[in-house]
Amino acid sequence: MSIDQAQVEQALEILGEGTRLDVLGENADLLRYAESEITAQHSERRLRVRVRISRDGRAVAGSLETLEPAAVRVLADRLTAALAELPPSPAHAAAGSAADLSAETPEVPAARSVLESDPAVRHRWFATVRDGLDPSTRLGGAIRYDVLDRVVADSTGLFRAETLTKASIQAIAKQDGRSASVKLMHRDADQIPIEEIPGRLRQALIPLPFGEAHHGTCRVLLKPQAVNSLIATYGYAALGANGYATGRSAVSGRLGEQVVSELITLVDDGTDPDGLASAFDAEGNVRRRTPLIERGVLKGVVSDRRRASLTGGVPTGHAVPDGWRFGGDPVPSHLLLAPGEAADDELLAECGSGLVVNRLDYLRVLHPKETLVTGTTRDATYWAENGKVVAWHPQLRFTFRMDEVLNAVLGIGSVRERCDQTFMESVVVPSLLIDAGPLVLP
Repeated sequence: MSIDQAQVEQALEILGEGTRLDVLGENADLLRYAESEITAQHSERRLRVRVRISRDGRAVAGSLETLEPAAVRVLADRLTAALAELPPSPAHAAAGSAADLSAETPEVPAARSVLESDPAVRHRWFATVRDGLDPSTRLGGAIRYDVLDRVVADSTGLFRAETLTKASIQAIAKQDGRSASVKLMHRDADQIPIEEIPGRLRQALIPLPFGEAHHGTCRVLLKPQAVNSLIATYGYAALGANGYATGRSAVSGRLGEQVVSELITLVDDGTDPDGLASAFDAEGNVRRRTPLIERGVLKGVVSDRRRASLTGGVPTGHAVPDGWRFGGDPVPSHLLLAPGEAADDELLAECGSGLVVNRLDYLRVLHPKETLVTGTTRDATYWAENGKVVAWHPQLRFTFRMDEVLNAVLGIGSVRERCDQTFMESVVVPSLLIDAGPLVLP
């Protein structure tokens, strides 16, 4: 670990009582490519220190990019002055549970394949994918290796540290007006099956005619990368303890009630190796396996210290960093949707005539309480007839309610894929077949 424990302890001493530090050392090696040529190779190194001080019912936060004592003292003076100007707040006076210093953090081993980053390996990855495609196919995307050193420590004696590794590759192939994409990731670069990517892209770039846009309702088969966006956005909007407690969630007050299809079982588990495991959150709370939905019934939500009363008095390990651009409420971090029993060709047969969506570019929440979102399809969108893909379908924009879509699930695939989001560490999901109705094609 590159974060010096002595420097962290010295910073805590300078900042004083009531201080919590959330320190992240980011080391990234990146290779980008476009039009089947490498366009950039670079490395990024950054230290980010988030500081929070809570005293006498008051709380302030700040940030640094160093742990040098002189810079820490300057920030300490500014935060102390800011504290003196603030009136006491009941919310800060009752900030929730303290850290459980006795809780053991699960061990997440760092992968040597990423720690000992080798540019030649990333070059081979790129060449393997490019050379496995037809020469007329244009390849774009990125390969990234990340090493994240994390420390959360506070003035009560809490000190948690871990080193997380992550390798990922995104490959986007274009040919004759068609496009397809594959994204794979793992904590260990050696576990990513690079050799499978060309075949998946060739299969997705199937030479079918371009069809007319379908209008109205139809069945929709969402492949895992599309389900990734749906499940992650639903979890973010609906399954946090603060939104639940304040009535802003679509499932507020519905614990123990059916909220989605009985085919859906969803958990958050930062210890499950099927996802991208990590040990603790931004407050230093140990990540705990948290059942969220079981056969369609709401079983729980994720919490931080402030909302631990909703999870038996113990935070589930889902506090977010201070100043996080996605908000300050606890949100899921490692979602896993239970697989079904259907092979993808069986789901396609059951779909009959309908839309096949491989990827949603993003979903933007329009109304959290109603789970209303809008988003666009991206890459490899097809039209199926009688259970067979017969044409490429134009890309389109959806506006829909996520809860209605998740209540209209007809089938779940047996094979899951590991995915991620900018606001979530990992999402592990299979394909979903959605009945006609909730998704209306404009």
